[in-house]
Amino acid sequence: MPIVGFNFERITAERKKGLMKGMQAKHEVSIKSVDPEDLSLMEKNRQGIRFNFDYDVVYEPGIGRIILSGNIIYSDEDKKVKEILNQWKKNKEIPADLKQQILNTAIMRSTIRALSLSQEVNLPPHLPVIPTISRKQTQQKESDYIG
Repeated sequence: MPIVGFNFERITAERKKGLMKGMQAKHEVSIKSVDPEDLSLMEKNRQGIRFNFDYDVVYEPGIGRIILSGNIIYSDEDKKVKEILNQWKKNKEIPADLKQQILNTAIMRSTIRALSLSQEVNLPPHLPVIPTISRKQTQQKESDYIG
């Protein structure tokens, strides 16, 4: 079943000191808690799951940090919701396919927001490669033309 909601609850971006050669940006996402969520506004007597997550970008050594905390609301059949909640209570795990879906959503939405925040506090992008356009000067010869 689908993800029916996404919210940021805490957004922090800070730069503590200037940029330096050899600095590194490391990012991590984790599910902090899993709680039942009342979705009766969508459908009468409907239960869902609230996955609370943290997305943390640390610029080393001690240059800055971006922290995004939020939640993802997930809906499914009542039986499946209960199974997932019980599994989390029992051993702090969720099914692998659902975990992948939740973490990918958190990463996608948080990475975009973190990129924007990094610009606001003058930190470099935390992604290893951001696509760029480069100009290549090529001379086209008549013999290259196919037509």
